[in-house]
Amino acid sequence: MSGNPTVAAAARTEARPRRAGWLGFCAFAATIALLAAQALVARRLELTFDEAYYTLWSRALSFGYLDHPPMVALFIRASTALFGGSEIGVRALSLLVVGAMPALIAFIAWRLFGSAEKAALAALMWVAMPLILVGAVFVTPDAPLVVFWTLGLAALVELWRIGEARWLVALGLALGLALESKFTAVFFAAGVGLALAAAPSLRRWLASPALFAGLAVALAIFAPFVAWNAAHGWATFAKQFGRAPPHGFAPFYIAEFLVSQVGLINPLVFAALVPAVATIPWRAPVSPRSRDEGRRVLACTIAPAAVYFLLHSTHDRVQGNWLAPLYPAAAILAADWAAEARRAGASGLSALIAKGALWAAPIGLTFAALAFAEILTGAVPLGPAGPLARLEGFRALARDLDSRARADNAAYVLTQGYALTSLMSYYGERGIAVVQPEQRMRWIFEPAPPETLFAAPGLALGEPGRRFDLILGMRFRKVEPAGLLERRGGGGAVEAYELYRVADPYAPVLDPVCPRGEVDLARQCPS
Repeated sequence: MSGNPTVAAAARTEARPRRAGWLGFCAFAATIALLAAQALVARRLELTFDEAYYTLWSRALSFGYLDHPPMVALFIRASTALFGGSEIGVRALSLLVVGAMPALIAFIAWRLFGSAEKAALAALMWVAMPLILVGAVFVTPDAPLVVFWTLGLAALVELWRIGEARWLVALGLALGLALESKFTAVFFAAGVGLALAAAPSLRRWLASPALFAGLAVALAIFAPFVAWNAAHGWATFAKQFGRAPPHGFAPFYIAEFLVSQVGLINPLVFAALVPAVATIPWRAPVSPRSRDEGRRVLACTIAPAAVYFLLHSTHDRVQGNWLAPLYPAAAILAADWAAEARRAGASGLSALIAKGALWAAPIGLTFAALAFAEILTGAVPLGPAGPLARLEGFRALARDLDSRARADNAAYVLTQGYALTSLMSYYGERGIAVVQPEQRMRWIFEPAPPETLFAAPGLALGEPGRRFDLILGMRFRKVEPAGLLERRGGGGAVEAYELYRVADPYAPVLDPVCPRGEVDLARQCPS
């Protein structure tokens, strides 16, 4: 009887609820364990220079900033108000909202495919991704972008399932908030438009007043940032879109892009994602609200950004995190394919890939646990050359700098580069002004110190090997070396920063912000 196909099929049917329940429990346990571990690591690690920079944004809220829209600053402002100004306080809200993502992803998968097994597996696929395992520790514009993008995806799926106009308005709300997080959200808008055209169930909404109402909501949310840019020479637009024009062909970046994405998604998840995308029927008719149409909708939200960044990689580097908002849909597609392959009793390579997908989360979490254990305990003496050394020692460096400033009665400290300026400002004493004399457009969100401040003697801290003294000599008559300050990490010295005493300015110390706010990160404004 055990060889009877009917009996075997019945046994598989009975086993599915148990498997779904087990996968759901694993997904819940993995999410809680990962969030706890990430919180411990977030408490242990010093801020990265970008996090320190965004934290300074949060102390002087504005409708816009040179680098990005203001959502990350709002996140950090809310987080520090709730949890304090320490490293974990800066990161806590971001950790919590990203920590809720597995539940949202599982909900979307369940609404798409009506399968608890696929929902749990999609959550596990997300948790298995190294970019999420490690990257979620840090607060960046990608955190709110991913959350609002995925909320928009959930609204799109509800529109597909229920067919009610209110979901287009909800989608517009999510799009507006995503645009306030990062410009990458424009690709979500393109993906939604592609989904409306590619899914027969959604085509009727292309000419709907509700679609324009949703777009109006998105634009209303984004409008303050646009107005800020208009008042500042379109600074952020010029900076971000300045990366877009091609300048030569660089095949190395294509290989780097593909390899990095395989690694950041998780090779076992990526292996399931490839056949999941390859088997989506684009030309064959699909039934309304069918599994195949749902897969089309997911793929459409991925396609614009994936194609653009692949093309971008032909001439320039694509940072791995730029594709982060595509990962929730990728996890759902991979989970759907793996569950269907196992249900159909796939053999050969397909069976191997489907089985491997189930191991993605355990293997990814194991590697994350080892990495987190090393961060928390330092059990393996990696030394100053270790990967964590670049994140360590800035708190102590700021203390040393403050001590030297007090000893010299320095009224201010000039710093080289926004990274060093941000870290010294965050970790240093509030009573000592830390100022970057160049790239003043980066600091337009806060009042510039008066030039009278620099009439008194001060200190200047330069990045290693970048001859800050030459820049200082264009501003001060007196520039004299005052030794080195070491940044230590991994039990040894990592970098030695050059310290100078400066006095008697003969020219403006601060570079001007360019007329109309045009972007110029060199000394001169555009002609």
